[in-house]
Amino acid sequence: MKLIKPKFTKLNIGCGYEKKEGFVNIDKAREVNPDYIVDIEKGLPFPDNSFDYIFSQHCLEHVRPQYWKFVLDEIARVAKDGCILELYLPFDNIWNRTNSDHYRTFHWTSFAQNEVGSNRFYYTKLKLKRIEKVPNRIVRAIYVFFPIFFKEVHFKYRIIKK
Repeated sequence: MKLIKPKFTKLNIGCGYEKKEGFVNIDKAREVNPDYIVDIEKGLPFPDNSFDYIFSQHCLEHVRPQYWKFVLDEIARVAKDGCILELYLPFDNIWNRTNSDHYRTFHWTSFAQNEVGSNRFYYTKLKLKRIEKVPNRIVRAIYVFFPIFFKEVHFKYRIIKK
C-alpha cells in the first residue's frame, strides 16, 4: 500500500456525506466524495504517528469481525502518542442489533479491554485512557429501559503508546 502524507493531523474515518473541515476525510464509498477512498479493512494508507485526533461516527460497526483487531491496530499505528480518539457508535439495543449491515453494537464497556490497567491489555495495540467518564447508573438504566430514545453511545479516549 502506498502511504499518503496527510494534509491535516486530524482524521475522520467513514466520513459519509459529513466531511469535516480541517480533517482528512476518508470513506469506502466513492459517491460521498471523500478526500481519499479507503477501505479500512485493508488498512489505513498513512504513515505511523500521523494524527493528533481521530474521529469516527457510525462507521466501525460495519467492520467485519475477522478485520476488527486489524482495524484497531491500524488506528493505533497512525495515531500519535496522546491522540484523542472520539467515536459515536450504535448503542447495544434491539434496533441496532438487527440492522442488517451492523456487525456489532456498543456499550460503555465495549473498549474496556483496551483501557490502561485492563488484564486483557494484550489483545490489540490500541491502548486507551478514558477521557469522558461512563454515565452514572441512572443514565445507563434509562438507556436500557427506554432504548427507543437512545441510538448511539459516545466514547472519548486518549491513545497511549508509551
